[in-house]
Amino acid sequence: MKKILIISMSEDTGLSIKRQLEMIFQKELYIESSNIFDYKDKSLDYDLLIFTSEDAKDVCEYSFYRDKNYIVSNRVIKHEYIDEILNIPSGTEVLLVNDVKSSCEEVIRQLKGQGLNHIEYYKYYPGIESYKDLNIAITPGESHLVPKEISKIIDIKSRQLDISTVIEIVIKLNCMDKYRNIISSYFYRDMINISRKYINKSQQMSKLKDLLTNLLDNQKNGIIYTNIENDVSILNEEALHLLDVEEKQILSKNIYEVFEELKEDFTSINGRKILVSKEKITDNNIYTGNMITLTEVKHIHKIDDELRRKEKIKQNRAKYTFESMVGNSESLIRNIKLAKKVAKTNSTILIQGETGTGKEVLAQAIHDESERCDYPFVAINFAAIPENLIESELFGYEDGAFTGARKNGKEGLFKKAHKGTIFLDEIGDASLHLQSRLLRVLQEREITPLGSTETIPIDIRVIAATNKDLLHEVKVKNFREDLYYRLNVMPIYSIPLRERKEDIKVLLKYYLYKIAKCNDLYEFFTEDSIEILEKYNWPGNIRELVNVVEYVTTIKDKGIKINKSYLPKYITKSFIDTNFEQEDKKVDLLNEKDIWVLDKIYKYEGIGRRTLALLAKEEKFDLGEGKIRTIMEKLKKQEYIEINRGLKGSKILEKGLKLIRNQ
Repeated sequence: MKKILIISMSEDTGLSIKRQLEMIFQKELYIESSNIFDYKDKSLDYDLLIFTSEDAKDVCEYSFYRDKNYIVSNRVIKHEYIDEILNIPSGTEVLLVNDVKSSCEEVIRQLKGQGLNHIEYYKYYPGIESYKDLNIAITPGESHLVPKEISKIIDIKSRQLDISTVIEIVIKLNCMDKYRNIISSYFYRDMINISRKYINKSQQMSKLKDLLTNLLDNQKNGIIYTNIENDVSILNEEALHLLDVEEKQILSKNIYEVFEELKEDFTSINGRKILVSKEKITDNNIYTGNMITLTEVKHIHKIDDELRRKEKIKQNRAKYTFESMVGNSESLIRNIKLAKKVAKTNSTILIQGETGTGKEVLAQAIHDESERCDYPFVAINFAAIPENLIESELFGYEDGAFTGARKNGKEGLFKKAHKGTIFLDEIGDASLHLQSRLLRVLQEREITPLGSTETIPIDIRVIAATNKDLLHEVKVKNFREDLYYRLNVMPIYSIPLRERKEDIKVLLKYYLYKIAKCNDLYEFFTEDSIEILEKYNWPGNIRELVNVVEYVTTIKDKGIKINKSYLPKYITKSFIDTNFEQEDKKVDLLNEKDIWVLDKIYKYEGIGRRTLALLAKEEKFDLGEGKIRTIMEKLKKQEYIEINRGLKGSKILEKGLKLIRNQ
């Protein structure tokens, strides 16, 4: 017997999904449910893990499901609970209550998608800073989270799995042939109930019958209703298409006399392979007719393709918000405030910062805060894609554009990002040729796919990021100056961890809980190990910190705290070296004149002592050639600059660049 484990944010959600799956598969599968707090207690011997949401998956420890067969479910609202919402007067404001922000947004989208857009929805979830004081709340099975002052609660119950998720389950379990009829029966049973309700009402109001006909005609499957004598009473457009008949040729006639082959579960009609399922319709336990469903076999393959496509589309959505930026330091709070202001504009943004400081998190948070948040967030890393492929990825191509090109061409990332945001990561690694093409996109807001002569207008917001000093790259001719100024409209800098050390404890606690579900920092680490981690400079920034937390949670023995001997050797060695070098640091201090000389060498690469002396005189700075020579020797000794003979002159080194950037 196949085994399934459901992992959800709350116990009620998991149990609801479990009941649904047991009803579908008639208890032929062994199904357990768990929440994010006790999933580790469950056996690991499962054929499939089902996460009820992306949030549930993100909270779970990656090592738990890394080698497992798993899916993240799509859930939909049950139709039987929407009548009460339909009765709410148009324009009424209501709270939509759920466990997290993303779930609130998903339920609102689904309600609006089902035509329930006559009322105004406002999100409410635990931890929200402020919310509207309203009288009505709608919640998908989370009534216990509704604020006490709400006078009316409409509980539409926990959302159920949609058909694409159920089909994905049987595909993952490799048992489609065994369960396909069961799946069809279950999902169309709901449709029968909905249809029967509207058919009964249509006897009193012909308008409702038209509504049912429209509903049926919008189904991808052929649907035929018959009476108990198998005479056709109604059928949809898809059924007429599959059977290749006109309505008058089949209406009120016995379906099996016209199409005897429909008696089989699997048949071929007009060259199409069709799966046939039949459901009895009852009214108060009285048999009143049948519903016959015709499904073209190729649709099952299409659903599988669609599932894969949707999985890829998810990658083009921002999953981080400003709430994802952990820390309480003044510099971080100031940076977030600036980024929120910038997010409200459509201006191009350039994020500069060291590796591991969270430049993409910041970019996604800006997108989420902007008016484009409902549209795609598309990212490309210039350092990760070969030069010969990057143009086709960005701009797309036409059929036959080059040898090996996909038939019908390919849509480029710029076009995919239309109405949304494109994130150009590691822009400093773009070639000069590609920079010229990017400049045109920024200027004209249009693209030309490879192999095409037609331009396509695009409406996008551009956010670029780099760990390089682009102004320096411009000076050494590695980056176009005109492109730099096109990108640097709204400059933002991601903050290295060494400049917000007060956040280190906060970050350690956050990732310790996320990875190991441990809330107490001092229960996990000894005080001396925390001191070392706080004093460490973190050249790899937050990314390095996450790696260290994952490392120590893996090697930690039960009942033993992590002391300094458990920490990576390069961290403890750095701590020891730092203590030994305290006196040497005094020698390393630079005065105002030293900084002035270093700054001029940075601005005028190759400048010599004589020119420096002339600049000093012009700026009324008390520095002659002799003093400048002494300062330059000091800067060279401390590895801030190198001094070359001839035309090369003086050149600033990486250590000097870092010092100038921090001034």
